Amino acid sequence: MSGSIFNTGEEEDPWSSASGWNDADKPIVKSPIPSLSPTPYQSTYLTSSELLNQTRGEAKSQHHLQQKPASSMSMTNVPSSYETLRSELVNKISTINDFEYYVFDKLIELQYLTNYQKTKLLDIVYDNNLVPVTLAQNFYQILGLIALEIDVPGSGDFVTLQFKLNNLPELPQPFLKLIKREEDEQDAINDPLMANTSRANDDDETDDWNQRGRIDPVLSDHSDSQHQILGGDSGKDASEINPQDASYIEKYIEDIRDEFKPLILDDTPVKIKEVPEKEGLLFKHINYIITHNLVLGKGGSSGHKKVIRRYSDFAWLLEYLLQKYPFRVIPGLPPKKFTVGASPDSQFLQRRRRGLHRFLNQLVKHPVFREEPIVQSFLTVPSDLATWKKQAKIDYSIEFKGQKIQTDFINTIWPAISEEFLRNWASAEQNIRGLIEKWTKLVILVERHERRQQQMSYDNQKFVEILNQFKRLDTTVYPQDQQSSSPSPSCTMLQNNDIETINAGLTAIGDSYSKSSQVIVDDSYTINTKTLEKLKNYMDYLYSLLELFERSKNLSGNQIDVLNKRIKENELNFKKLTAGSTNGKEVEINKLRQSIINDKQEIFQQLNRDWLIKQCCFKEYVMFQETQYLISEIWVEWCKDRHKLQEKLTGLSENLSTELTNDMPLNR
Repeated sequence: MSGSIFNTGEEEDPWSSASGWNDADKPIVKSPIPSLSPTPYQSTYLTSSELLNQTRGEAKSQHHLQQKPASSMSMTNVPSSYETLRSELVNKISTINDFEYYVFDKLIELQYLTNYQKTKLLDIVYDNNLVPVTLAQNFYQILGLIALEIDVPGSGDFVTLQFKLNNLPELPQPFLKLIKREEDEQDAINDPLMANTSRANDDDETDDWNQRGRIDPVLSDHSDSQHQILGGDSGKDASEINPQDASYIEKYIEDIRDEFKPLILDDTPVKIKEVPEKEGLLFKHINYIITHNLVLGKGGSSGHKKVIRRYSDFAWLLEYLLQKYPFRVIPGLPPKKFTVGASPDSQFLQRRRRGLHRFLNQLVKHPVFREEPIVQSFLTVPSDLATWKKQAKIDYSIEFKGQKIQTDFINTIWPAISEEFLRNWASAEQNIRGLIEKWTKLVILVERHERRQQQMSYDNQKFVEILNQFKRLDTTVYPQDQQSSSPSPSCTMLQNNDIETINAGLTAIGDSYSKSSQVIVDDSYTINTKTLEKLKNYMDYLYSLLELFERSKNLSGNQIDVLNKRIKENELNFKKLTAGSTNGKEVEINKLRQSIINDKQEIFQQLNRDWLIKQCCFKEYVMFQETQYLISEIWVEWCKDRHKLQEKLTGLSENLSTELTNDMPLNR
């Protein structure tokens, strides 16, 4: 996690005209994380092969539903194939996503359409508001677009559709036969990432979430095997949750949140300080002394512990965690490098040390990372980590290795929480960059305030210095009474007996400003070492969640679709080989049989992995909710510190005003 976002040099003002200071409706022009490019769509759980991805169509449909008028023309001469198809699918298609799955994707499978043609036709559907597809006219007009495109590629446009609305071509018979055959053979299992597929509510917005999970007909012969491996019935409806289950689910969520306490409360369990050491011929390596009193692991010892680590050790630990726990909220590291050829800047080194400090303390507060043996070794092994790694047996495999999803999560928990979780996950992913941008600006403002405090303290000191210089010179302009034994009358007339009293008042002013300067310095130190660190600590959590969204999209894919297609082909070949005489075909038949068995086993392993990913992301999202109290902690303490500062300054000001009012003369 780069520390460059905190670079608040005057050459780059985040409140310039292009920054959108208070314009919440403008898109974010520049992401705070250059390494993570913004995605063109928000992500949600959709299918087992596209975990946490939202289809492009949904985002567009919500926009066009509000902006485009529906077609006023209606069809009076509906082709018979359209009516046949609607009668077959009327109970299955309730959203445009369903239409994609049951119609577009099947036509692509039969090579009547290409993915490019599908995309173009969907754009026409959205642009002309041919939704909801539950309306017969919309359903038939979309089929008309498809039929026109199949009949003459390139002619599937809205103008041609309206021109030929009552003289549209029929749909291909092989496609209708495929739909009919799959309907007759339908005995499928639910998509493993969308166990809750209630159809009770026909409202568009609810359907947009409820109908994401689709029945996969390709797996129609494998439902028993899925249940044997994953256990139970994964299609339990949310309306079937009884009060006892609801209490169990509530406790399940509360237990997750209770495991994670991110508040700092003026103390952090792990301390770190910098120890520069000259090593090597060309470079000076910086070591860090890490101290703590944590009892790590079941057999961990109590007492004070101290280890020495280098930045490269922290980088290795982060790499290990990303490889083993890709679907968890993992804190990032501050940057390592300086400007090429430049010597280490003390301010940069200070920020890097503080970033490493936040990294370690966020790790030990996470219930999973705190129990991770590698993290425990990092914090306890006294020897050089590079030497220890050569001797240790380190398992880099993902945390899910050898695990099986619990049936109660599939059958009880997920049906109850899936809709709300998926909606919240999608909303968080869509808005996390904007939240980071606003928080970054708050951090910059507090940094500016802290610098102004330093400047104010400096000005107060200069004020006192110049005031003292003035006192040394004012007596030359206002001569004092020298208390001579026989002063001349003329000299007495020019002497001023009050200048000493006035200078005493100026001394009191200087003392008050010196004290206020120290108060401001102390406040500036508190902001720099505590307030800003808490602000950046919360910033780290926001970035960690953003990076989880990115990893979940990039790493959660699988080969289930490919495996299903291969199984289907092998089953057809197997059926052909065994239809007649099998003499001389035994080897080929056995190979096909074993290939089908292996692919089915692999499918269920990947289904199990998808469930585990879903459960892990849910837990991390629930735990992340606890970070909201970091916001309270930061600003409550900020207001307390502002109040203390004002109290001290007000006390000094009142005392000074009383003293000057009583002592400094205003006339002879």
